[in-house]
Amino acid sequence: MMIRVSEISDEGVLIESPTDLGAVYVEPGRSLDAVSLSVQRQGRDVVVRGSFATTARLQCSRCLEALVHRVEPEVDLRLVPQPRERQGEVELSEDDLELDFYTGDVLDVAGLVRSETDLALPMKPLCRADCRGLCPVCGGNRNVTDCRCETRGPDPRLLPLEALRRLH
Repeated sequence: MMIRVSEISDEGVLIESPTDLGAVYVEPGRSLDAVSLSVQRQGRDVVVRGSFATTARLQCSRCLEALVHRVEPEVDLRLVPQPRERQGEVELSEDDLELDFYTGDVLDVAGLVRSETDLALPMKPLCRADCRGLCPVCGGNRNVTDCRCETRGPDPRLLPLEALRRLH
């Protein structure tokens, strides 16, 4: 959903249905379940507040099993016009961390929801906190079967370093 900033009325824009945003995600395993966002204009700045709920089908980072993860982030974001040109490095202040940009006179609300979803998803998703992962020898899922593979010994290239460690 694209909103022209110059056309935002004094009452703002209220988005309360996932269908209002259209196709938000290109990833096949994500769906927007609910949304309640308020878009207000304050001069040239735009303030977006509210929340949304997304279901994402992910893969456990330890055992590679499929899992479903739901995120419900709160949104409180100020958007300002994209500066025409940036010269050199710009140091961000603490207030700039809740700041984003829009380009021209157009605000991409679906893009904003995608970005907030990416920030809310875990970097290393787990099927459960005590996931035992895969066996490094046979590749079996340790959550399903007790693997009886012998663990490998130390790397022979590192044995000289082990001898040095014993000296100290």
